Amino acid sequence: MLSLNIRLSKVQVMAIANNLHHDECGIEAMFTTMKQAENPRVAYNAAWVLSHLSKEDKRIYLLPHYGELVDMATSAEPRISRWLILAILAGFSMDEPNEKLLNFCLFHLTDPKESDGSRSAMIKLAARICKPYPELCKELALCLDIMPQDSSPSIAAAKRNALKMIQKEYGIIGLVQRV
Repeated sequence: MLSLNIRLSKVQVMAIANNLHHDECGIEAMFTTMKQAENPRVAYNAAWVLSHLSKEDKRIYLLPHYGELVDMATSAEPRISRWLILAILAGFSMDEPNEKLLNFCLFHLTDPKESDGSRSAMIKLAARICKPYPELCKELALCLDIMPQDSSPSIAAAKRNALKMIQKEYGIIGLVQRV
């Protein structure tokens, strides 16, 4: 296995993730490395690998850590890039809304202090969490409505996709369509 303390390419990350398929001990070790690594690059690379695991591996081996991942993603100053933790969380089914995660996403998706990657991931996650609930979709639409027009391409695309999903699911119209 490649060392996690060097700069990895996406191909290398995908190869490591593929090698971890159905490897409970390896995935658990990668999760522990992500949480406990002193070297920020090692923690980042471990999170990047975990974000590229198959949905099945995430469901089987990372779901027991769901609460811990939510705590990491919603912490004031995460040790690892917030968008990577959100990307890991996005791999889980959203059968029941996690109130802490949803509230965090709704509150911070308009926060310019958050990175563009984190904000677009928050929009995507919030849309997935809200999808089965019309009242939550309306709240998300209101949050998206107050976002500035001059957003980055990643934020604009996430916003556009979330609004399309809301309109398709519930026919909620009258939303700002200026992305």
